[in-house]
Amino acid sequence: MKARDFAELLGLESLPEALDAVAEQLIGTIDGSAELAQPAIRMLEGGGKRLRPLLTIASAVAAHPECSVSPLDERVRAGAASVELVHVGSLVHDDIIDAADTRRGVETVNSREGANQAVLVGDFLLARAGIEAARVSKEVAFSLAVTISDLCDGQSLEGAHEFNVDRTTDQALASIAGKTGALLRASCHIGALCVGELERADALAEYGMQFGMAFQLVDDLLDLVSTDALMGKPVNNDAKSGVYTYPVLVALAEDADPDAFRALMLGAKDSQQAADELKARVLASGAVTETLNRIGEYNKLASACLSDLPDSPTRTGLMELPERYLNGILTEKSDPAHRTW
Repeated sequence: MKARDFAELLGLESLPEALDAVAEQLIGTIDGSAELAQPAIRMLEGGGKRLRPLLTIASAVAAHPECSVSPLDERVRAGAASVELVHVGSLVHDDIIDAADTRRGVETVNSREGANQAVLVGDFLLARAGIEAARVSKEVAFSLAVTISDLCDGQSLEGAHEFNVDRTTDQALASIAGKTGALLRASCHIGALCVGELERADALAEYGMQFGMAFQLVDDLLDLVSTDALMGKPVNNDAKSGVYTYPVLVALAEDADPDAFRALMLGAKDSQQAADELKARVLASGAVTETLNRIGEYNKLASACLSDLPDSPTRTGLMELPERYLNGILTEKSDPAHRTW
């Protein structure tokens, strides 16, 4: 989906222009030495659909239909920028952990400026996010701070279970809630807070969490059913990195020879043959269907969260968004040879 597609779905004709305003705000927040500012701006300009600012804007309108989108309400503009700054700052830190050389075709900070500088750039982006949030209200600043804490917790949980063949599906979902769910939760929560709709903020926060859970499960599934060319990055890579995702753990639970399956999980780190065999066993199991069913459940839960919000085209669009957006990604990015749904 492109910006115009989102605009049509959400009933927000001026959404592309509003997202451009947020992009300007992002660059305007960068006030520091060239050593910090230049790599920070490079990462901010690295592309992406700006899903999180989009959710902030749409949530503000869903909570308060009179919210101005053209021009974009200054509070919402700052709130949306704060969420995106956290997102990009966390990606800079993720790239250090993953030793990634590029992201969306752009050199990562750790690959060009070094890991030590990347730590500082990531921290700098998080700090600038806090400044933007504080410009809006104490409630927005508090929400953002809780989110950063949850992101750290989610990443810590994932790290604690690297190469743990006894990881459970519940543990995998708990990590998703901290890493991906928390930031989409904040995007929607902060949208409502920016327009002073505190009583409607919790419903939107829960919507964002459920959407985030489904979003990450789609990403986990694509690592198994997509291709390097379609994704623009290596696939079948999670197990090699010791990250045993929900579909892999579902397949493990139903495998007739779990000890052999676990041996493949551990062997994937150093053996492409083991990684390929593990993938084949996951795809031959019911794990893909089970993961798709879980994604559908989260999408339905997300939609139900908005039932008590004021009726509006934006609320209706948000209710449809998780299924429309995620099904579109699955269709676009999955290898037809592995598409069994």
